Amino acid sequence: MGDRLSTGIPGLDELVEGGLKPRSLNLVVGEAGCGKSTFAVQFLKAGADVGEIGLYISIEEIKDKFYDNMSKVGFDLAKLEAEKKFIFHKASTSEIRNFLDQGVISFEEYFRTYSVKRVVIDSITALMLAYGTENTQRNSLMTLFETLERWNATVMITSEVESGQARFGVGYLVDSIFHLYYRKIGEERVRTIEVLKMRGTNHTKQEIVYRLGRGGIILYPGEKVLM
Repeated sequence: MGDRLSTGIPGLDELVEGGLKPRSLNLVVGEAGCGKSTFAVQFLKAGADVGEIGLYISIEEIKDKFYDNMSKVGFDLAKLEAEKKFIFHKASTSEIRNFLDQGVISFEEYFRTYSVKRVVIDSITALMLAYGTENTQRNSLMTLFETLERWNATVMITSEVESGQARFGVGYLVDSIFHLYYRKIGEERVRTIEVLKMRGTNHTKQEIVYRLGRGGIILYPGEKVLM
C-alpha cells in the first residue's frame, strides 16, 4: 500500500487499498455533469501537493474557461502552474490523430523537459468519434495506450458513457475503472461512484454517494441510495 498514489478524493484511497498503482492506466467514465474533470484535477492536485508535476491534456476544454470552472470548486490551477506543478495542454483532435496515424505528437516534449509523474487525458470521447469504425477506434486507443505506458507516468483518462457502458470497449485495456453516475431518483438527482475494476486490488464493491462542492468530489459513504 505504501507505493500507491492518492486519488486526491478524501476517503476513496482507503477503499482501493491506498490509491492507484504507480504507472497504471485508469479510466473515469460517466455522463455529462457527473464530475469526471473534477476527479481528474483532484488526482493531479494530490500529486502537486507532494511535489509531483501533473500534465492535463485537454481535447475539448479551453484553458481560461477550465481554470475558471475549477476555481469555483476551490482549485487554483493558475497558482499550481506558476509553481511549475501543473501543465495545461490544449490538444486538438487533429493533433492527436497525427500522432495516432503518423507517430508525431507535440506534448511528448513535456516528458523530455519535465519529470511528469501524473497525466490526464480529458476526454477520449471527442477524439474517438473522429474515427469511423469501432475496430479503427479500438486500434487507435491501443496505440495511444502503448505510448502512455512508455512515459512511465500514472495516467487517468476520462470518457463519456453510452447505454451505461464506457464507450469504445476500452475496459480490458486499462488497470482500473471508476464509474460516476448522475441518476434522477424521485424529484432530485443523486451522484454516486462505483469502482468497477482495479487490477490486483481488493477494492470496495459498494456504490457510494458523493457531492460536488468546495474541494471537489466529497464522499458520503454513510448515505444509502434509494432506487
